[in-house]
Amino acid sequence: MNDLTVNSILNTASAMVIGMTIVICAAWIIASIITSMKERANTRTRADVYNKLIDKFSTAPEFIEFLQSDAGLRFIEEQTVEVSLPMSKILSSIRLGVNLSLAGAGMLLVANVFSNEFGAFYVAMAVGGTVALTIGLGFLVSALISYKLCKHWGLLTGEKAQAK
Repeated sequence: MNDLTVNSILNTASAMVIGMTIVICAAWIIASIITSMKERANTRTRADVYNKLIDKFSTAPEFIEFLQSDAGLRFIEEQTVEVSLPMSKILSSIRLGVNLSLAGAGMLLVANVFSNEFGAFYVAMAVGGTVALTIGLGFLVSALISYKLCKHWGLLTGEKAQAK
């Protein structure tokens, strides 16, 4: 391949990657805004319903009696904060880390196998592979640290681990 062809391939690939990155970032931002607006509206509606329910009671003993009933217990349970599932987040980090690490290692392998034929493309593959591999390994280290901390804090077993 001559230098003109390699430059043309690199320019086209760069434009595609940049374009896809912009589209993905824009979609993520729009999805985040929509989710936030839905959660905000849901929270506002719940607060209105709960305020109206509380306003129905004229005295404190009536309200206490309500809270001790089955309906009152359901009312209190709805107010609790949802517990996140740490193991699913850890597994997501592991999955992303493995995928990025393998993609980076593959790019480095391709760059080294075809280093003489591609010239400037070798540099792009080597840099991209190194970045992907490093980010992937970072996700794996992050997942390992998260797992150790969650296990130590008792979030995975339900009991707090003994400090040593």
